[in-house]
Amino acid sequence: MDFPSLLLRHFSRIFNTVYTTILQKVTVTMPLMTKIRESLSTFFSIFAGVFVVYIVLDWGMDITGRKHRSLTSESQQIGKINGEVVNYREFEDLVRQAVENQKNQTGTDPDENQLSIIRDQVWNQYVQEKLYAEEAKKLNVSVTDQEIVDWVRGDAPPDFLRQQFIDSTGTFNRARYEATILDPRNKKIMVTVEDFLRKQRLQEKLQSIIYASVRVSEEEMLLRFKDQNINYEADYILIDPNILVPDTLIKVADDDLRRYYNDHAEEFKVEATRKLKYVLFKEEPSKSDTDDVAKEFQDIKSRAQAGADFRDLAKTYSEVPPDTTGRYYKHGELSPAREKAVFNASAGEMLGPILESDGYHLTKVEDFRPGTDEYLHASHILIRIDNNDSVAALRKAKDVTARARGGEDFASLARQFSTDGSASNGGDLGWFGKGKMVKPFEEAAFKAKPGQIVGPVHTQFGYHVIKVLAKDNREVKATDIKMSIRIGPQTKSDISQRAKDFAYLAKEDDFAREAEQSKYNVQETQPFQKNVLIPGIGMNNAVNKFAFNNKVGTVGDAISLQNGYGVFIVSERKDAGIRPFDELKASIETRVKHDVKMEKAKVIAAELRQSLSPTDSLQKISAQRQNLPVQHLAPFTLSRFIPGIGQDLSFIGAISSLKVGEISKPIEGQRGVYLVKLTSKAPFDSTGYAAQKDVLRGQLLSEKRSKYFSEWSDQLKKAAEIVDNRDLFYR
Repeated sequence: MDFPSLLLRHFSRIFNTVYTTILQKVTVTMPLMTKIRESLSTFFSIFAGVFVVYIVLDWGMDITGRKHRSLTSESQQIGKINGEVVNYREFEDLVRQAVENQKNQTGTDPDENQLSIIRDQVWNQYVQEKLYAEEAKKLNVSVTDQEIVDWVRGDAPPDFLRQQFIDSTGTFNRARYEATILDPRNKKIMVTVEDFLRKQRLQEKLQSIIYASVRVSEEEMLLRFKDQNINYEADYILIDPNILVPDTLIKVADDDLRRYYNDHAEEFKVEATRKLKYVLFKEEPSKSDTDDVAKEFQDIKSRAQAGADFRDLAKTYSEVPPDTTGRYYKHGELSPAREKAVFNASAGEMLGPILESDGYHLTKVEDFRPGTDEYLHASHILIRIDNNDSVAALRKAKDVTARARGGEDFASLARQFSTDGSASNGGDLGWFGKGKMVKPFEEAAFKAKPGQIVGPVHTQFGYHVIKVLAKDNREVKATDIKMSIRIGPQTKSDISQRAKDFAYLAKEDDFAREAEQSKYNVQETQPFQKNVLIPGIGMNNAVNKFAFNNKVGTVGDAISLQNGYGVFIVSERKDAGIRPFDELKASIETRVKHDVKMEKAKVIAAELRQSLSPTDSLQKISAQRQNLPVQHLAPFTLSRFIPGIGQDLSFIGAISSLKVGEISKPIEGQRGVYLVKLTSKAPFDSTGYAAQKDVLRGQLLSEKRSKYFSEWSDQLKKAAEIVDNRDLFYR
């Protein structure tokens, strides 16, 4: 494979990664390097053009000068980022290239739902890269031409370039590398490579500035090592305020609740929220779409019956390529519908079309052979043991068994009495082999004959009444033609039109009445905030804007969703502020009572702690108060989930400061108040710490940098003025 082809593959991988992940990069607009370009020619322009689009998408830059050529009228403004116009044509070009990239990756055109996702990804990344670019300019971050020349021509060339010139022995062929990058035919591709390297180096410089203040101290490394490596053991008693302090002992006046509300007003601040009622018009295949596939299958079947080779037809028409390994299928390896049809057929028989959840299937049975394993088809009725009353459960199971043996329909009995998920299907468990069921069930079922009812059989799940329907050891060889039922263009158009018609009528008359007359189901979202995921809808900029830009009772136009169209009406509007006291009164009362209980629990814990001498164990308390049992914690580290405790920081902090044999002061934790006695603590391993120190520093530095950069990015976006008008251009 030649150098340009290798680079094409390399940049395709980069593009795909960038397209599917919001990368943290930054850029500024700069002139392209001239030193290398002067010695190169006009070759591989197609690849260079494709990759330039990647650069535009990745860095949000105007490499091609498209902004100066594009229209800037308001009708073409799809948005603004801190006052800078995002032109519709520019944005659509980026989306188109992202779509082409996905098509090259998957081999298929994205549908409307995927297109919506792509637009969101491109928009979010474009915004982020523009904000990064602004910050880079403010910080005077730049990359000179000479830096790029020195990097490309230096002793340590960029890794992705260097890798293209590693021979079979792992040696870097410097001569071939130099000849290639200076070959005039590679001028276009090197311009693109040059620009990519400039962005990479620019990102490294900006991140260096941002990370400059991030430090890892000796104390942080030492604490991380101890938390991860030192094992503790402890006994503890939990004074649970909800158990030891009943509600009857707590008196709370309205004035106390009001005082708590005023003192904690900051906690009750809420963002503006909206609720929407809506009718969803799902994009799903119609009967006509189903009939079209069925007709096509009938045509294929007729051709097969007329002598056409079934395997050739499968290769041509099946969405799933036919098996070429001569595989034989066992029971349980086909869907229930096809399994029943195939194993009841004869060799050479053609079955279908069979409609299943994934589409239509036309199957030809080619051969049967005896297998080495026996399979069983059975139904069962499960009687669970409730409240540990096994006697009653056994009595009921025996009664059901007698009725089944007496001739009553087994499936009806299963629907009436079984507590298993198979009850709705008459207790049918399908086909299964040995090792699939619990041992007692399996042994009883495989000993029985077809048609026999056995039981009750006791397992950990309860008592089973089993009916063996069939046994078989055959395996079948079959060829399948499968076609999905996809929504057709006319169906899509019809659904869109129905949504538009309903929106028009709902605006003219009444939303609820029109929905009722048309027999449409009206749903309602939970309250949601601005620019977040909408419950039941997902992320949708157009729906969000409609909700927050209109008053209660406003009906909108039909809006394109991931799974169809929606027509919405604003059903609730709450502005930002502090939630009303009356709305919070019940929850505040619960909080206040909990605080009072905790105070009483701390008093109890303090009294208990005072009753202990330094040499006492916690069992002394437990012996006097049986409702306060001592719990033992087996060896644990502070960095992991502590069984029965969780990640309670108060508990962890107290444990870390205790000496072996010491009993803690009362610890106010998440579940209540603890008294803890540390029973053992592993010694500090100074040798292990020295060995892990560099690794710990790297881990902590990476974590802190990632968190710092993420917070920095979030602040950039919060402070930015972003206008998103995409809903005016895409429906």
